[in-house]
Amino acid sequence: MTTPTRSLGGVSARARVEHRRRRLLDAALDVVGERGVADFTMTAVCRSANLTERYFYESFARREDVLTALFDEVAANALDHAVAAADAAAPAGLERRAGAAIGAVVRLLAEDPRSARLYREAVGHPGLAARRRDTVTAFAAFLAGLVADEHPALRGRDDLVVDTVVLTGGIVEAVGAWLDGRLPVAQDALVVRCTRLVVAAARQPAPEHPSTASAPRE
Repeated sequence: MTTPTRSLGGVSARARVEHRRRRLLDAALDVVGERGVADFTMTAVCRSANLTERYFYESFARREDVLTALFDEVAANALDHAVAAADAAAPAGLERRAGAAIGAVVRLLAEDPRSARLYREAVGHPGLAARRRDTVTAFAAFLAGLVADEHPALRGRDDLVVDTVVLTGGIVEAVGAWLDGRLPVAQDALVVRCTRLVVAAARQPAPEHPSTASAPRE
């Protein structure tokens, strides 16, 4: 696919392509919010963006491509919010920094149910499920970094990696249940409880008999 270079009205062809791609991604998020991932179609995206299919194929080869691009954008935005919140709370301790980070992500999803629905329903989509796992890994690494900033001796330890992956998976499920109304607690209470679990992970003693790394069993 070749990107045209001719300018029109002082706007370059590349800029027009990027503008249309942005419209398609914004429309795709609206469609997910209205219809969900399972009922997501290219036709619905084009209709919402008020663009023809020709312009869809200008940026994306198939509907799965716009879904994955959208998920990557939403996930990166959530992590950026977490990092920015933790940095803004520095040099406060782990509890305040982790609480700020978790609170920022919870607020982001609570205020944008479209992004929340995309993340929740990604687990049932073959292409998005792997990206969702990558997001858990990335956020776990971020939490591990926060813990290690306050407890440098824990940096790089396998047990910290395990703890933060387990915690992140649990936090993701808890937030999803809260967004669905299946966890009837106040938003602040949810954030506080998740934060305390992170702090508790930092206080866990090192394993008495650390095992050597080995390949997973078949």
